[in-house]
Amino acid sequence: MVGGGLAGCATAISLARRNVSVCLLHLMPARPQLAVGESVPPDVRKVLRELGLWEKFLEQRHEPSLGSCSAWGGTDLGYNDFVLNPHGCGWHLDRTRLDALLLDQANSCGVALFPISRFALLESASDGSTVLKTVAQDGAERRLTARYVVDASGSRSVVARQMGARQVVLDRLSFVYGIFDEPKAAITSQLTLLEAQELGWWYSARLPGTKLAVAFASDASIVRDHSLAREREWLALLSKTRHLAQMIEGYRLKDIVVRVAPTFRLDRVAGANWLAVGDAAAACDPICSQGIMNALEDGIRAAAAILDALNGHPDSKEHYAKYLDVRYTDYLANRNYFYGLERRWSESSFWTRRLSRNEKAPFSAERTISAAIPLVEFLEGSSYAR
Repeated sequence: MVGGGLAGCATAISLARRNVSVCLLHLMPARPQLAVGESVPPDVRKVLRELGLWEKFLEQRHEPSLGSCSAWGGTDLGYNDFVLNPHGCGWHLDRTRLDALLLDQANSCGVALFPISRFALLESASDGSTVLKTVAQDGAERRLTARYVVDASGSRSVVARQMGARQVVLDRLSFVYGIFDEPKAAITSQLTLLEAQELGWWYSARLPGTKLAVAFASDASIVRDHSLAREREWLALLSKTRHLAQMIEGYRLKDIVVRVAPTFRLDRVAGANWLAVGDAAAACDPICSQGIMNALEDGIRAAAAILDALNGHPDSKEHYAKYLDVRYTDYLANRNYFYGLERRWSESSFWTRRLSRNEKAPFSAERTISAAIPLVEFLEGSSYAR
């Protein structure tokens, strides 16, 4: 298992609970992970129960999420709450605690955890197994042999790309995040807020403690041309929002950070004795809020496919690829629907680009590649590996 994020841990836990020997290469980030205000819907209860984690998740006391509100396609706020959901409320996540919970569960299930700083090399052994070369944090090299390799490395897809798979990129959003401290007497909404603007869109969500994440999503060219990575220009644009600016009045900006969020799928997600899971297989636009649920569900599905493969079912990877194809097709439909609702700025390059991108090529389990990418050392500090 290359990657110790949510998808990798979910796969490892599901396999280990079925008596499969699993080694998880936990890629240690070179820089602290950025808290971006992630949340999950009430349906996460079902997935966490399947992983044996629901009660432990509740013990972590994540902030409840009552739903979301949005000014999208018009100036007024619309609401999507969880009041009548049979599974209860959603949750604003403390991502650090959630990641630690899954790693601890994997360890408790017997998964061997190896923190590493780099994953450098894949080689095929004569018996059909795969040899992996890794570099530990202290610089020591380790070689491991596995019957099956899972790429859970996040959006870098390091294993899949070394196996010759190619990322088919649909979009590449730039996010400018601002982290705010709440005023002492503030009562921050438990709803996630989404607000469209001519140059892109904004969202805000609670963070652990007394903090709030506010992010602006746009094209890199727009961020650059309008100097939106600078605090003054970013705050000036934020002040022009109708709802968000009012909500954070009196809040103090603590930090501002730029991150890139690609939307892509692999042209093949599985091959001989390997498969990709979570963001390594397909990364979705955050507008659809599917990343964490996809990571956990993909891990469970991937584990089932691997068990079938280890038990001699050669079509297991095709079934897994079909599952991902259906999921990605549904995601594209949702993404196109959401962006299609916003028609107020027909001259805006940001919105016209979103409306013109509609890629539907299916996933594949195998494909002939003329030449794989050169072997290089990857993951010298990763972003979120889901």
